[in-house]
Amino acid sequence: MSSRSPLADRRAAGREAEHRPGFLVVRVEDDGTYVGGLMVTDASGLPVDFRYTDPITPTRLQRALYGGVLDRYLRTEVVLRTLIEALDAPPSLLVVDDPDLLDEPIALCPVALVARSGVDPLGAAGARSAQGSGSFLLQAAEGGHPLRVTLPEGSPDEAAVAEALVALGRRMDPLEPAERVRDALAVIVAGEDPT
Repeated sequence: MSSRSPLADRRAAGREAEHRPGFLVVRVEDDGTYVGGLMVTDASGLPVDFRYTDPITPTRLQRALYGGVLDRYLRTEVVLRTLIEALDAPPSLLVVDDPDLLDEPIALCPVALVARSGVDPLGAAGARSAQGSGSFLLQAAEGGHPLRVTLPEGSPDEAAVAEALVALGRRMDPLEPAERVRDALAVIVAGEDPT
């Protein structure tokens, strides 16, 4: 089940349609409750769409029937696919914080696991350094540490992902929107009225 935030109706003229990154966060509570949120922003980081799942706590019977595949099923089928399908328009890039989500084929847009690195700056914004199969360091903004970017195995999207992250890095921290999604999920899990 997916719910829509009241921010999703907020539209502004002149937003750059080519760079609409999406930030997906799946949160699992200590009691086994799952909740997910997906925020799509414009190139400046302003929310243009936000969807979330209601908290989902599997029953003992579901845990018995699904066994070891329950976690993957909830993360991918119940959260990821539900939220992607609920969007008005797909993002130009989907940024995830869970490496297991890279294994899920998503045809609508490139998918990337993006994290901070402690590596010294690589140079100018856009500089890249290969880190092995499907992984690279990207200097998304001038100065500061580069981002560690991992793509699904065999992905042809390295250049498009780098371009989108550098475009976002010109205006803001490319990982900050995911923090906002985490904060929103905390409000939802706490049972507060999200409106």
